[in-house]
Amino acid sequence: MVVHDSPDHGADVADAAPVRGAPIDVRAYAGLAAILVGLWLAAGALSGAAHQQRHRRSTQLGAEGSIALEQGRHGEAAYLLRQAVALEPDDPALRLTLGKALAGLDRPQEALPYVKDVLAADPVNGEANLVLARLLRRTGDDDGAEAAYYRAIYGRWRSGQQGLRVQPRLELVSLFRDAGRRERLRAALLELSGAFPGDRALQLQAGRELLEAGFADDAARLLRTLVERFADPGAGVSLLAEAEFARGHLIDAYAAAGRALARDPGDRAAARLHRLSARILSLDPDQPRISSSARRDRIRHLLIEARSRLVACAPPSATAASPTILPAVDRWVTRRSADVEVGRALLAAAASSVAQQCPAPAKDDAAGLLLQQLGAGLAS
Repeated sequence: MVVHDSPDHGADVADAAPVRGAPIDVRAYAGLAAILVGLWLAAGALSGAAHQQRHRRSTQLGAEGSIALEQGRHGEAAYLLRQAVALEPDDPALRLTLGKALAGLDRPQEALPYVKDVLAADPVNGEANLVLARLLRRTGDDDGAEAAYYRAIYGRWRSGQQGLRVQPRLELVSLFRDAGRRERLRAALLELSGAFPGDRALQLQAGRELLEAGFADDAARLLRTLVERFADPGAGVSLLAEAEFARGHLIDAYAAAGRALARDPGDRAAARLHRLSARILSLDPDQPRISSSARRDRIRHLLIEARSRLVACAPPSATAASPTILPAVDRWVTRRSADVEVGRALLAAAASSVAQQCPAPAKDDAAGLLLQQLGAGLAS
């Protein structure tokens, strides 16, 4: 059988043969890669330059804002620091400084997020906790402020901030004082004294505030330690005299006032206390080494004083200041050789009645002050 070739046979064979393309230009690919790498490097360089420029600008704005804040220009400081934070949003120092500027503008709610952002990353940041405490106190959250103050007290402070470490303790004292929390105030003042034993000014402040808050015993102990520790105790000796007087230690008050006058003859408070202590000691029937007759005379004098005050203080509707004390007082004072111990018991009851019924004595009323101390059981 004869096979005839198809007219398209040659074409089929040609189609089946492999096709040879144009040769690959390696140099072109290398050039393209070099261009891409160059563009990438250029973009990186531009990005780095932009970042450096942003950093320089934010640093400059932050420095200007900090200066404005230190000078009390809080509005300008906030304006500058907002721009700095926008350029460097993750810089904790900028965010904290902006929070302080906003606090200075009395915008605590606006400042809180910036400060809390800093503390979220660094919970023991002493300065940030101090700023937070101030903001919370301003919003009325005293409990939150107290907790933040304590975190600031025991937090971490930079070496250049050591002088600020006392500030949270002072502000905590102020918080308790303003809130009328006497026992917490007492504890904070004693902690302040214990934390800075070598700081005379702080010791004086703690002693003075303890005395003003009515903690005369604590004040006297603290001030006595101060006087013994420092070669120059400043006003410590005069304050010690006041504390000893307030707790009824008249001999110690007289001695301390004398020492204060020896240091500073122009100390009027010490001079007044020295005279007043001497006068009260001359009236006090419980002083040692006085004769029975002298003690009786002192009791009689004070009973007469107490009687006159009770009569003067009695309300108009009352027939007597006390239905039992005044007649007993009258009988005792008219007896020439009255029993001293009975008289002393009557004096304690009469002094207590005076303290309850009569106004507080004037600051230079020796007899009234002694009756007040006897009524409170303070005088020795």
